[in-house]
Parts: sequence; structure tokens; C-alpha cells
Amino acid sequence: MLQTQQINLTINEMVAALSLCGYDKMAGQILNEQELIKNESEFNRFVQETETKLRQKGYWDDNRETGIAKGLEDLLYLLVHAKKKIRCINMRKHRVLLIHLLNKKHSLVQEVKGGEHAFSFYKNSDGFYDILREHFGMRDTETDINGWQPIQMTDELIDELHTSEPELLLTMKQDENQAMALRDFAGDFLRNGQEFDNISFMKSDYVKDQSEFDDIQFLLPGNNFVWHMNYENVEENHQVILEPIPVKTYFEEIERVLTDFFNE
Repeated sequence: MLQTQQINLTINEMVAALSLCGYDKMAGQILNEQELIKNESEFNRFVQETETKLRQKGYWDDNRETGIAKGLEDLLYLLVHAKKKIRCINMRKHRVLLIHLLNKKHSLVQEVKGGEHAFSFYKNSDGFYDILREHFGMRDTETDINGWQPIQMTDELIDELHTSEPELLLTMKQDENQAMALRDFAGDFLRNGQEFDNISFMKSDYVKDQSEFDDIQFLLPGNNFVWHMNYENVEENHQVILEPIPVKTYFEEIERVLTDFFNE
């Protein structure tokens, strides 16, 4: 198992390093998504300029064919060839957490914030509960939610709430004639930028250039609990159910599902 301290890369450095190591498909995907360059001449200049920054960080080695230091090149190999990963998106803080399964004992954790990618190795035996909970900014609590009823909405209404004026949600939050659960949901949804966070279970094959979503969980962090979106029957009756779940219960279940996914 490769042993290294945390490696930090800007998105430009990551694209250049991937390209120099021969992973053009992945580098190209990131370039297209981020619209970093427009033509080949720009790409060549992009790589040359990024080389200087990689040297400054100690990630460059003139004695290697790729020019990339062995520790970073090994890390990129593991990243590219990992077949299973979990992607967690925190919409409010604009942060992404990816956990790439390497083997039964280790994973590669990738944290993305403001264009910066931080990589570190993680022992699977340490569990994933805390790393997931902390990514979504939730305290380690088990709030009693007895008496709180799930909220049922149509998928059309959910879509409308994403694009509605913030004042509408603020009015819902302040309307004492509405059920407390609905008022709390409106406030939490407004605070989260009118978006749900999500956790995706993904499978990929770099050689075949294939990637698929095995499952996606949508959630909305509240003050003391998590709103879980149950959309199992949405195709049948266009209904979604928003279930309030205590933090500890929710992330323990996500950890269980994640572990099963990695072990299957």
C-alpha cells in the first residue's frame, strides 16, 4: 500500500498531472466540465505553466519519464483505476467528498473545495460514519423526533421549490398556520440554497470508459436531523416523501449501505 502524506492539488495541477501520466480521458473530461481551455495550443501552454507549480510543491521529478513524482503518479493510478466510489455533495458549502475504494482495507479520500483537491489514504476499518457526518456539517446527535410526520409532496412541487422566489419559502417558514414540520423544511431548504445535498454510489471502468450510478440518495441537513427524500414511488404516482431522521440513525444507515456496496 502506498504511504504518503496528504497531497494537495489545484484543478489545473490535477489535469496536467493526469495528462502527463497518460490519463487523457479523465483529464479531458475535467477540462470539458470546467471549460479550462479551448484548443490544443492553449492545452500545451497550460501544461507547461502548471509544471512550474508542481515543481514548487515537490511533485515534479526530472528523472521520471512522465515528469511526475512517484508518490503522485502512484496516487493518480489508484484514483483512475478505482472501480467503486461514493460521491457526497454539500451544496451549501460547495464541497465535494469522494471515497474511492482501493481494496478491502483502504480507500482514497478526495476532498474538493474551491478548486482545491486534497487526497489522503484512509483505513476502512476506521468506519465512515464521522467522515460522512462531518462533511455535511452535522453534529453527532440523536434528537427525539417523535410526533414529527413525514411530508408528502409531488415531484412537480419539489421542482417548483427549487426555482421559486426565496420569499415564498420564507413565508412558508413563518406561517404559523402551517405544520411545524413543513415550516422547518422550508427554512432548511432555503438555508441550503434551495437544493438537496446528495450521496451517489458509483461504479466505473477507466479502460472501458464506462461509469454508472448504482444509487443516489438525496438529503437535506436540518438543525438537529436530516430530511431524507424517499422517491421510490415517484414513477408510479409522482409522489416523494420527505422523512425527518435523527442524525446518528441516518448516517449509521448510510455507513451500512456504503460498507455493503464496497463489499459486494
